[in-house]
Amino acid sequence: MSSSFRLDARERAALDRDGYLCRENAFAKSELVEIAQACETLIARLLEEQRRPKVEAGAYVFEHLQSLETAVKWEKDNREVVLGIEPFAHLSEPLDRWAHDPRFIEPMKDLLGNENVMLFTEKLNVKRGLVGGPIVLHQDYPYWVGVAEDAAQVGTAIVFLDDSTIENGCLEVVPGSHRDGETKRKQIEGFGANEMDQGQYDESKLVPLEVPAGSVVYFGSFLVHASAPNRTAGDRRALLYSYQPAGRRTLREAVFRNSGAGAARPAR
Repeated sequence: MSSSFRLDARERAALDRDGYLCRENAFAKSELVEIAQACETLIARLLEEQRRPKVEAGAYVFEHLQSLETAVKWEKDNREVVLGIEPFAHLSEPLDRWAHDPRFIEPMKDLLGNENVMLFTEKLNVKRGLVGGPIVLHQDYPYWVGVAEDAAQVGTAIVFLDDSTIENGCLEVVPGSHRDGETKRKQIEGFGANEMDQGQYDESKLVPLEVPAGSVVYFGSFLVHASAPNRTAGDRRALLYSYQPAGRRTLREAVFRNSGAGAARPAR
């Protein structure tokens, strides 16, 4: 891996072929401790907030904290356990700082084909031991239409804070699915319509990405992906930083500041 962190020819070819790229052990254990501590501090802060109504939306349960311009995602089968938070960088100086690390930014320039990129949104997935639920089969693209200025021009980098295995619900992807464009989705009303129609898709094509803590996976908005529940006693935490060409509105601006068509939609 180049010291510049840009993608080399082999990595570019893999990204073009598979729709994703994995760099193992991109972050050191000491860095992961620092990042994880910032995540847990943020979660503790939000748990201290006065609770708002929890709303079921598709496969998920959300709680909007409008004053903080964020949404908490709760476990559907255990609504006292946090599953995720989005967006979060504006609430945590350390996590905002990590979002600008060149190990995220430099590869994203190549993925998006743009030398000037910025954050679009950030999501923390917690997946606590034994209660962490699944992430349903989906592409990011439908969730971002009407929220991002160009949903096709959003790329994501996931850094795994814990070892990611089949048993604890690792990321699963369909290699090459990014070339197929938008897939068939559920024919229902509301937020759940962003989810893929699993009955119309061959899920045997999913490939589990088991990676050590500190690894980063990069992909665009059309990659088909999912993850299973966490069946282990340990957590499977991951930070997802999503980027877009600079100068465009963020998800926080569109959803929480009523500056776009997606203002009424919850963060996924």
